[in-house]
Amino acid sequence: MAVGVSYLIEIWYTRAMKMEDTMKKAIILGATGGIGRQLAKELAKRLDHLVLVGRDSDKLSQVQEELTGSEAQLSTVILDMLDQKALEAFVENLDADLLVNCAGVAYFSLGSDLATANEQDLWQINYHAPVQLIKKLVQKNQKIQLVQLSSLAALFPHPYLAAYSSSKAALQTYTLALQEELSQSDSLVQLGLYILGPVQTAIFPPKLVEALGGSRLQMKPEKVAQQLIRFIERGTSYAVIGLRYRLLVWLGRLLPQRWIIRLLARYLRKGLNR
Repeated sequence: MAVGVSYLIEIWYTRAMKMEDTMKKAIILGATGGIGRQLAKELAKRLDHLVLVGRDSDKLSQVQEELTGSEAQLSTVILDMLDQKALEAFVENLDADLLVNCAGVAYFSLGSDLATANEQDLWQINYHAPVQLIKKLVQKNQKIQLVQLSSLAALFPHPYLAAYSSSKAALQTYTLALQEELSQSDSLVQLGLYILGPVQTAIFPPKLVEALGGSRLQMKPEKVAQQLIRFIERGTSYAVIGLRYRLLVWLGRLLPQRWIIRLLARYLRKGLNR
């Protein structure tokens, strides 16, 4: 009985601990996007050192300026995830307690119309680069909490976003399989995958946002960042961000997949024709 009580107390204490009690340094990939930007604001309040990573130096400078006066020491790294050598060098020198990958790209079009070069770039950023990052950290057995952001498109194939959906589904499959492998080993890497629904960011064109009901039906990046912090502090391995989207996923499990795809196509087609 005493052992059971001690175990419960230990679990409660671990979950009650704040990020600033267990982490000192974090890295955000895709720090200039809507989610990355807001997450940077939250982490800058809590940690000693924050590294902002992106491919646009001007946008990185803007985010760094916005965070002036925060508790964290700020630094920036320019990284194009399409540059294989630069990515390898970045991973080799990576040193942090937390890494959150917010980077991603999407193209809204007929799947058959998407240019091969664009599709290859999409797969590199959405799948190959994150996998390379994960593999290298696991091989180094580096103690780190690595969080990969994904999308509802990984769970429900989205017409007119075929390449995006498939890349996200592939990354989810890889991540979940690897999580189980890591749980059966002595790996120091803690791998998390968090699923996002529509968020008020610039990743999708305005016509697609309008087709999906406008920004009022999207989560605000501030809310997403706050929920991400809570899941990261708990060490959650898999989560759907936002109550409405958790309910949507639950409902989606009850309906035939073909019905969901047709419903998505009906709405997304409106954006394609605008």
